[in-house]
Order: sequence, then C-alpha cells, then structure tokens
Amino acid sequence: MKRYLLATIMMCAGAVSSCSEKNTTAPDLGFHQIDPRTVEVFIPFDDFVDDVQVFGGFGSAADLGYGVVALDFGGLSARTLLLLSDFPSDDGGEVSLVGGRVVLVFDTVRGTLDTPVGVEVFDVSEDWHTATVTWEVAVDTAGDRRFWTQPGGGSTTSLGVGSFDPFGFRRQDALAALVDSVSIPIDSAAVAAWENPTGGARGLLVAAADPGAFLRLVNMKLVLSTVGASSPDVVSEVQVPVQGVSYITDPAPAAPVGWLRVGGAPSWRSVITMSIPLSVDGTADLCGTVGCQVDLTEVDLNLAELVLTTRETESAFQPEDVTRMDFRRVLNMELLPKSPLGATLVPFVKSVPPELFSTQTGTLVGVSLTDFVAGILSDDAETGTVALALLSAVEPHMNGFASFEGGGGAGAPVLRLLFTIANGVGLP
Repeated sequence: MKRYLLATIMMCAGAVSSCSEKNTTAPDLGFHQIDPRTVEVFIPFDDFVDDVQVFGGFGSAADLGYGVVALDFGGLSARTLLLLSDFPSDDGGEVSLVGGRVVLVFDTVRGTLDTPVGVEVFDVSEDWHTATVTWEVAVDTAGDRRFWTQPGGGSTTSLGVGSFDPFGFRRQDALAALVDSVSIPIDSAAVAAWENPTGGARGLLVAAADPGAFLRLVNMKLVLSTVGASSPDVVSEVQVPVQGVSYITDPAPAAPVGWLRVGGAPSWRSVITMSIPLSVDGTADLCGTVGCQVDLTEVDLNLAELVLTTRETESAFQPEDVTRMDFRRVLNMELLPKSPLGATLVPFVKSVPPELFSTQTGTLVGVSLTDFVAGILSDDAETGTVALALLSAVEPHMNGFASFEGGGGAGAPVLRLLFTIANGVGLP
C-alpha cells in the first residue's frame, strides 16, 4: 500500500472560543455536529509518475525576431544570419553603387555591456533556410538537406569590424546617453559583388570578435550609397530591407537525461504521464489505531500543485530572462512529439526568474493544477492516467532554458494536495 506524508490541521466549524465545549443551557436543535479537518498530502514521484519524456525542436530561433552573437560565452558561440532582399537596380546604367554601411543595434539591458565588444560582419556566399538553419546545416526542409561547406555559416568574406561600447561616452561624461549601435563601413568592391548575380546569396553574418562576449542584436540595416550618371557628385543613400533573421549556436544543447527542460530556441517541452490517485492513507488523527483510506472523490479539494525543484542550467544556455511556464494536456500520446495540446490548465502563467537556475538552484516551484485534478476526481469517465506537457508560454521565448530535477533522486517532483474532509472517513 502506498504511503504518503500527511499533516492534519484540526479546524473548528463554530464561532465559539473552544471547539470541545458544549453549551448545556442551549436547546438541542437536532443539528449534525461537523468536525472538518484540513489535510495536506505530498505524493512522491514514484507513486504518481508513470513516465517522463523531453522533446525539442518546437519553433525556431528565427521566430524570436532578433539575433544573438557570442564567442566562447560559457562555452557558447553564436552568429546571426541576415537575409537581404530588394537591392536597388542600376536602372540601365544610370545608377552606380559606390559603397555603404551596416548599422547594428544591440540590446543595452542584456549581454556583455561593461566592456567594448568587437563585432565583425561577413558576406555569406551560400544559400540557407532561415527557419531550419543550424551551425552545421544550411537547409533542412522536406526533401532538401544541405550542409554548410564549413560549419558556422559556410564560406564567408569579412566586410569589416566595429566595436560596440554602450558606455563609451559615459567614460568622459557621466550624463551622456548610452550608445546602442555600431556602424561598419562597406567598401564599393563588396557592394559590387552583391550586385553581381554570380556573387552568391545576398546575406550577411554577424559574429563576435572578442572571447567571453554575448550580445543580443535587436535591429540591423544595410544602407547603400548611390550616385546617378547625371549627377556624379551627389551621393544618395538607399536602405536595403532585411527579409529574415536567425542565429546559429555551437554547441547545440544535448537532450537531457533524467531531468526536465522547458524553453530554449528551438523550444523544449517536458511531458509527464501521471496517475492521479483516487484515495490516500489516513493518519492516526483521522482513523485512530485501525487505519483507514481517504476517498479523494469525496473530499473538498482546496489545492493541487506539482512541486518542481530547480537545477543549474549549463552555462551556455542560462536563461537571460524570466521563464513563463504553461501546463497543457496531451490530447494524443501516439502523436508525440507533435501531438495537439489542450487548453491551458493553470490559472495564470508561472513566472520563474533566471537566477533560480544559476545562483539559487534547489528552489521549490509550485504549479497549480487544482481545477484539473478536481475534474479528474469528479469525472467517472476519467481513468486517472493523464499526460501533461510542461512548456514555455511563448515558444520560443529566448535562447536559454529552464531546468528541473527529474525522478530518482533528491528534488524529484511531488504532487501536493490540500483538502478538507468532514466526519465520515471510510475504513479499509
């Protein structure tokens, strides 16, 4: 028989000062005496979890809408790929491209901001697919899988180097504004190569030049300088649209073994198959010395939550921001990992700060599933065995991911139940 840790709190239903006293002067009106008790139950991992599976590959880094550049940042290197389109034509020889500049705009809140960081821009000569590109693979679509000729972006040509220093002006003036961008000039020869159809794909790669750096690239533009045949002394500027943004990382995170993962880009999900118990062992306060079972279908369920324990995420994939977690029911186990999911099961998205996966590991995080568990206990059609997906509320949300302890050791998930029962407790 499964044993559970129970804490029983005696409660008084009346508004009198003592639950045990009886007012002998009041008439007996024939009311039933109610003696409710609130019970807290912690069901260990092995007693309610049947299986745990972790799946990756949901969404793409291209869905984030920004880029990442890093070089040996906790073991992580990252490069951003920018697909360009709609280059201006030469208008029958009437317009010439004479140069240009790449303007990179970086996040001034997250990343390596205390020291200048060198960034380098490259011309990319090979085709890639924005949604499926990785460090090793340029295209990975149905019926078409192509590797880079060289990992990390293929054969590239450097176009220029710049330095991002957000606090540069403040070193001379404490009241100066932060710098959020860097402009890298591009010479006319490089621009001419782009204009030539035989010059390859029109794309750029942005990389960090200094080890230990991590930056988030939030915007980019290529500005070309042009002159007209009729006015060779007048230089005009034309901005080239960016068609797609993605980033590639080295290494790619390996699938976890024995623990849970949520988030990342592409995003990870943890699927927990569990059996909700229909009864639990009673305590001596409830049952006396003979023992008894508490029928959970007959109690008032006040709280049901899955309690997780945070663990350290590897340094290359530490969350940069708050992880917002959701729980949804898996509607068809046979279709995993692409099974459709039901509506959210949590009353509100659970927000978990990033430090819980670095400096504050071992923190308990409770995810409320009260309404869902109550529905399982009250529905005769339910078997009690369900599969739930723990996932990021937005997929993907950021490069880093959350990590939680799995089964088989300290910190394994537990199911916490808090319920109220009246007098009647069934004996075994």
